[in-house]
Amino acid sequence: MTNKAFWAQKLRSAIKAADSGPSENDLAEAPVLNYWRPHVARHGAPILWGIASGHPRLKGGWITTSQLVAIDVDQGWARTASRWYALGRPFSDYEAMIAEGFGIEEVPVGFVQIDLPGYLPLDDLSLLDQLLMAWRDRIRQDDTGGD
Repeated sequence: MTNKAFWAQKLRSAIKAADSGPSENDLAEAPVLNYWRPHVARHGAPILWGIASGHPRLKGGWITTSQLVAIDVDQGWARTASRWYALGRPFSDYEAMIAEGFGIEEVPVGFVQIDLPGYLPLDDLSLLDQLLMAWRDRIRQDDTGGD
């Protein structure tokens, strides 16, 4: 199996899992992602970036996830090609803490700029939902050999 075929299968499996939603056990065993922020790669793949704890392969600290296929902020979870994540505090909370240190009461979106080479931050969650739908459609189209 080629690397591309391997990742395509991982994405299909992740989408299927996300469509069913996580079980309590899935979330209990999931790494927690704090100060998470969605980003999008130049080729359109969405990811999450944040501070992970309890990750089975990575030590704690700032990470980028594999490709994001679903997120439910209200339920506090995200599904990537590789695994479930329990969502902790969003990046906007981190920005607010920094702004508070500067005595700024109203935090403008994008107050803290951190360069993540090859990715652009995506703070608009409704835009993220649209991007995820388009990304999933693109994956399905690739599966069917569509144009």
